[in-house]
Amino acid sequence: MNNLVRSISLSAAAMALFACSGDDVTKVYETNNTTVGMDLIAEGDKLPDCDADHEGRLIFVADSSMAYYCSADKKWLPFGGDNWKGPEGEQGEQGEKGEKGEPGEKGKKGEKGDDGASCSAKKIKDGIQVSCGGTVIDTLRNGDDGESCSAKTIKAGIEVSCGGTIIDTLENGKVGESCTLDSIDGGVQITCGTDVDTLYNGANGVTTVEGGCTLVSDENGVVTFACEGGDVVLSKALCGSTAYDPDESFCLLGKVVALNATCAGESIDQRKQFCDPREGGHAYDYVVLEFGGVSQVWMAQNLVYGTDLEGASICSNGKDKCDEAGRLYDWWAAANVATSESNTKPKMTHSYYQGICPDGWHIPNEVELYNLLNYNGQNDNGMSSLTMGKALKSTTGWAEASADVDGNGEDLLGLNIMPSGSFSPVEGDAEISVVQSDELAVFWIASEYKDNSSNAFTKAYTLVFTNSGDNTMYNPSPKGIGASVRCLMDI
Repeated sequence: MNNLVRSISLSAAAMALFACSGDDVTKVYETNNTTVGMDLIAEGDKLPDCDADHEGRLIFVADSSMAYYCSADKKWLPFGGDNWKGPEGEQGEQGEKGEKGEPGEKGKKGEKGDDGASCSAKKIKDGIQVSCGGTVIDTLRNGDDGESCSAKTIKAGIEVSCGGTIIDTLENGKVGESCTLDSIDGGVQITCGTDVDTLYNGANGVTTVEGGCTLVSDENGVVTFACEGGDVVLSKALCGSTAYDPDESFCLLGKVVALNATCAGESIDQRKQFCDPREGGHAYDYVVLEFGGVSQVWMAQNLVYGTDLEGASICSNGKDKCDEAGRLYDWWAAANVATSESNTKPKMTHSYYQGICPDGWHIPNEVELYNLLNYNGQNDNGMSSLTMGKALKSTTGWAEASADVDGNGEDLLGLNIMPSGSFSPVEGDAEISVVQSDELAVFWIASEYKDNSSNAFTKAYTLVFTNSGDNTMYNPSPKGIGASVRCLMDI
């Protein structure tokens, strides 16, 4: 470290010395008159102000060979140079004005002033000689030539010399020693040359909070501290009255749900999707709707489940894969009940009818459907709507009704109602075929219709969308037709 500091200081000194070397010699002017004294400046416009601090000061200006004297009346008086006046025939400065005479008397004429003494400057062998009135005032002598400096590499570093004299030596630093690090029981051992040190593992820290409390546990969204006055229990977040950790779960309409899950081997974000574990698992998109104090969670895709059904079911449009438009079910398949030749079933008397929906979900009932169709508070047509068809239909996939009528909707609520078609009731072994696949969507509602003439529940209600209008229709349909299923979450 000492060598480093010294090298920095010597570098600055060396730079100053190197500036003095070569043919360019800096002139240093000296005076041999300690009484008068004269200062030298390079340019005339650099003269300082003639004030009390400079009164009586004599300055020589090199660029014009002029000398200036600061007089008692605060003026610079020039001598010599381009404005110098010779001694012959020149009138001296005017004398001072005489004192005023007594009243009635004529004042005396003032005396004529003496001729001023001219000053001159001439180059001599070793500098400049300044004379005033023939008297040598001062001599400005040339300074000595500066000594050049040099630096050369030696075995131990760099040697700096000025005028043949060694000023200093910058020695090379010592080669550093390599270090090694070895794991030992309870820490690590560091060896640098002969120096050995050991860093031991620290003990586990204890979390404390202000007031002398110690963390006891942190699990399931509940944090417990042991404090001087007793235990303190805090909930990270609450879903109703249930504590949960926001880094792991979220609150969905009063239920704590994990943020992430696995469905059919794929990771899903349960804030947007849920998993139906049947048939190896299938993930469905869903939307949360809140309007008029009512909350609903709807599937945003049609149901695709198709195993162990009592009634008839096919993929929409006859496709092998149902992911896009789902499956079509007759009433018995959708309701997950046994078929009956008499087509009679008791009317629903409970709030939720699960039917073919996965656990925790159900087929919508009339009250839930009415709330959906009246979500903006402007539906005056009961279970049908003049505008909800356009509001709920998907923005693509629907056939044009005519050259002037686009069958697509606006999907304002994210339900993405796509055209899935229907099928007619099938007798015997006849093959099921889809009708009006891109012009129609029909959904089962968990309400049945009783035929008064036969006193039998021969029909069930459906919600119908078409490509030809902005309306929706709520109609009783034969239980043997094919319709889609959208499920709601149990709340």
